[in-house]
Amino acid sequence: MYRNAHLRRWGLSLAAVLPLLFVTAAPALPAPPSGRPSLFIRAIVIDAQAPDTLYVATDNQGLLKSTDGGKSWSFINQGLKNYLVYDLEPSATAPGRLYAATWGGGFYYSEDGGVAWKEADDGLGNTAVGVIAVQADTQQGPHDRLAIGTSTELYERRDDQPAWHVITDRLRFWSGPQFQNAMVFDPASGTLYAGTQSGLYARPRGARGWKGVPALQGKRIAALAVRPDSGWLYAGTIGDGGLFVSRNQGIAWQPTGGLESSWIRAVVFDPSAPKRLYVATSDAGVVKSEDEGASWMPMNTGLPGKDIRALALDPKHPDHLYAGLHGAGLFSSTDGGSTWTRVEGLPFDPVEKQSALIDAQTVTPAGAPSGSSNQADRAAPPAAFAKCNQCHGWTNPALNKNPTAWRVAANHRSGSNWRTTVARMSLGMTISEEEQAQIASFLDRYTARAPAY
Repeated sequence: MYRNAHLRRWGLSLAAVLPLLFVTAAPALPAPPSGRPSLFIRAIVIDAQAPDTLYVATDNQGLLKSTDGGKSWSFINQGLKNYLVYDLEPSATAPGRLYAATWGGGFYYSEDGGVAWKEADDGLGNTAVGVIAVQADTQQGPHDRLAIGTSTELYERRDDQPAWHVITDRLRFWSGPQFQNAMVFDPASGTLYAGTQSGLYARPRGARGWKGVPALQGKRIAALAVRPDSGWLYAGTIGDGGLFVSRNQGIAWQPTGGLESSWIRAVVFDPSAPKRLYVATSDAGVVKSEDEGASWMPMNTGLPGKDIRALALDPKHPDHLYAGLHGAGLFSSTDGGSTWTRVEGLPFDPVEKQSALIDAQTVTPAGAPSGSSNQADRAAPPAAFAKCNQCHGWTNPALNKNPTAWRVAANHRSGSNWRTTVARMSLGMTISEEEQAQIASFLDRYTARAPAY
């Protein structure tokens, strides 16, 4: 239903969907040690108040948590109905609240440190969510101002609002799930920045539409970050000049130097050393700068590869970092990145167990449409609907016929969104226009009433 680069790890056919068109190829996956399953880590969150509490988002195991500094781990997937988690962000206003982006399953939030999760998909016409930006809203707060990027649209809402609203305004955003750090709020001005394959764009708070940043026009922007102590903005590219910085709220931008040909994934700051930066890349591993980016040192001793998708620093112990190596798991450094060791003990479930756990859940998503939950009075899906289970499943067990943890949310989609979604889903599949109309009509009726969970 959605373009994906991870079909093989779910045993799916690449012919079922169109391939994701990457602007450049990522390095080959490192071979995991014998007997160790591959873990695809997308985001790492360290609790700022309790740094022994760690959260890890993966796109093949869902979410994991440690409360003892990584010595032991457990799944925190209760309420999640899709285990392809591409981004994880903490609340800017409420301790213990977390937000999770799933590719196909939509947007989730937890109020209790991940013990339980609830859906918040009302208003989304596309539930393939790949990136989350969070800002404290002090004007109408305390609330979180949220923005997300999906494979076709950008959305925004405040945490106390019931539904998302589209803010794409014809902006051509990254369509793949590979850009977890490509959106950020400027905390000083409230401007939302989005990195795209054609440059950096800004949307001032309260404004309509996006404005391109002239200094970065035509550059492929894959990572954005704000330095908390100074408010400086950083933009990382894919082989288009390396890392850029703005010291005046996005008005002017300058290259920091180095990394010109690298695919930059994440930028991390050391609060104890204002000139120190760490950058995760997909080709040079972890690199470190002591002079605001003028020069860089590789910090990869102990890492079995260099495709780093996630990087986090303990704010209370800034020499302690965690890195997610694509397909090879989680690594820890206690000496500022000089050496790394593998974090052991992360659990791993086979997809059959994941699917059974999702089917067994009885949690009703937040904002689900009201109505009868009696399955007997629900219209049966048309025969063509079986084709919708060929490449992915559905978060609603009543619709799902595919034992997979990659599932699409059957949320209420206003206007023509289901027709649009079904048409997109049909690319690369043998679903005729007549069958598309039948499926879309069924989903419009089905999602207008409360699903039977």
